[in-house]
Amino acid sequence: MNIHVRILSRTLTAEYYRVNAMFFLVVLGLCFGFMSGIEHMALAGFFVGSLWLTLIPIGVWVMYTLKVITYNNIEVRAERNRFVFSLPLLGRMRSTYGCLVVSIGQLAPALAYGLFLIAMAFKLQQSLVVGVIAVTLIVLVALTTMLLYRALVFPAKEENTSKPVRWLDRHFTKPGAWILTEGILRSQPGMIFMTKFVVCMLIYGTSQLYLYDAYDERLYVMTACVVFSANLVLVYQYQRFEVAQLLLMRSLPLSFGRRIGTFVATIIILCFPEIAMLATNLPSNIGVQFYLSAISFGISLALFGYGALYVRDATFDDFTRWIFFVSMGLLLLILFGVPVWAIAAAQVGLGIYLLYKHYYSFELNT
Repeated sequence: MNIHVRILSRTLTAEYYRVNAMFFLVVLGLCFGFMSGIEHMALAGFFVGSLWLTLIPIGVWVMYTLKVITYNNIEVRAERNRFVFSLPLLGRMRSTYGCLVVSIGQLAPALAYGLFLIAMAFKLQQSLVVGVIAVTLIVLVALTTMLLYRALVFPAKEENTSKPVRWLDRHFTKPGAWILTEGILRSQPGMIFMTKFVVCMLIYGTSQLYLYDAYDERLYVMTACVVFSANLVLVYQYQRFEVAQLLLMRSLPLSFGRRIGTFVATIIILCFPEIAMLATNLPSNIGVQFYLSAISFGISLALFGYGALYVRDATFDDFTRWIFFVSMGLLLLILFGVPVWAIAAAQVGLGIYLLYKHYYSFELNT
């Protein structure tokens, strides 16, 4: 492999998997922790059974590709990666080849599962499905390669705001929750939307278990715990946006209660898909009070995570490790029957205490 391709792969591909290690850990746990090989074969046969059903994995691949494209656009503009802009000096062929290797490496999970579905479609003699899957994967790789090459060739391309957005900015004042929500969605849209899709599928899959066996409310609350633990990445992006990008935020003359209210409102907006899925997939043998308890538990967990982020400056990897151990502890508490309202109250108290003590004294590491 050429040296420039190896450097580019280590800069973008290896770093991509390191940054998203928690995401892939959750996906692997869901895919291989609850399903056997026979069930995977049955699911693949279901997907390739008709062309319409094949659109389900294709939709997931498209969302995953958007996540990769967004990551590449952010990383190539980072200060530490400015050296990658010298790649186009090697010529179009070598530059395109390097971008192609990076794209294949980043899309490897989608490509691997796509090849598995192609093999299953061959076995079931679904030639049209084989063609559709193959063309889709080629288009996604080509699109990722082209956009990465374009980002390297045109690093300082001017981006203009559309006229409708400019009209809204002139005539309407955005509240704080709107500004923070928009900032978070723009920071890592690929990761956020992919996480939303995975946790919503988890909620739906767990709700189907209640149709075949007698489970109590603990399984439902444990699902909410996993769902809101995954959404703690939004809390991290919120805090980063507040202390690193919107530096004026902590200097504004806002009361402590209003700051907490803005955070809670933003998290409710960002977690609306999960809140709606938990409501529409509420098992018949579970009362509404457990749904309200699960939502309160999730919001209190977000507040606790928000306060913990102000204790000391933490990298994303450090915070994901904290999420893992805290979520495991919470799952054990729920499993042993500790009242959810008690856990939620403790989390709210800890979150408010940590914010009150560290909010204004917090500093980013240089």
